[in-house]
Amino acid sequence: MQRGLIFPGGGMSQRDMMVVAKEAEAAGFDSLYVTEAWRSAFVPLTALALATERVRIGSYVLNAYGRSPFIAGMSAVDVDELSGGRLLLGVGSGNRHINAEWQGVPHEKPYQKMTEYIENLKQIVRTPAGSRVSYQGEIHQMDWVPAVTPVRESIPIYISAIFPRMVRVAGRVADGIAMGAILSAPYARDVIQPAARKSAEEADRDPHALGFLMGSFVSVHEEREVARQAAREAICRLFAPLPHPYYEYMLREQGFSPAADAALRHVPEGNIQKAAEAMTDEVVDTVTIAGTPEECRHRLAEYEGVVDEVIFVNVSYASGAGAGMLEGYRRLLAV
Repeated sequence: MQRGLIFPGGGMSQRDMMVVAKEAEAAGFDSLYVTEAWRSAFVPLTALALATERVRIGSYVLNAYGRSPFIAGMSAVDVDELSGGRLLLGVGSGNRHINAEWQGVPHEKPYQKMTEYIENLKQIVRTPAGSRVSYQGEIHQMDWVPAVTPVRESIPIYISAIFPRMVRVAGRVADGIAMGAILSAPYARDVIQPAARKSAEEADRDPHALGFLMGSFVSVHEEREVARQAAREAICRLFAPLPHPYYEYMLREQGFSPAADAALRHVPEGNIQKAAEAMTDEVVDTVTIAGTPEECRHRLAEYEGVVDEVIFVNVSYASGAGAGMLEGYRRLLAV
């Protein structure tokens, strides 16, 4: 099982990201990802490509409503060329809040949208210069002849999918699934993977060719409770300032409705500590990797054979957990 590291982009300069990227590569990590949340995806990915030589780089994930397949595809081909063929393209539909409130874009027909988006994107990243890309869908259309030949036959494209219908879309059209935070190994193994593979079979695709990546909250500290409290607060902060249906859904799906209720009530009020009280030890042990370095290594082993890669989401820097963002990342590199 491989290990990756993700940069959400908030509270950290791109130069610091490049420093951590070099250190992660030297520490044996396999990949580096950028979340298109507080930063764009492709500019930081370019920085990471220039800072490293071996590791895979990727978007985790790109917002499909924010870029046309045309722009996303051309950008992916460019970054893949610059990195020497190391790009993995993670794409997601976002949600109504992100698309309508942040971008002013209607969040319409996400399942049809993602099906067509991935089909069209696959054509773009595979078509050599001088050949024609033709696509005709309900939402996306293209008649275009690229002038740049991709550096490899294809770029792997993963869909961010947890809700059942989007999992089925991923199984039909994507190379794999980019699973998000606060998701347990058993849930990935027993719920997500069987549904995705069944959908792939129904589409006459090889179900075992699907890849599965897992983004996991990781909080590391020599003092066990400091790390675990940081993980509790990190879960709570998912519920503000913007509502995100995914996180509520995942807590309830895994049997933690009281925790979801507390987060929905107290976090918008600004009372993180009250919400964190509802994040029991069972919640922390199930949906995060948190504790001493030794404990985190032990928890990480639970994902072996379940997912292809665990991508560390740094929450070690949260309240009381350390000197800051960079120190938090360096703690993760020791796991």
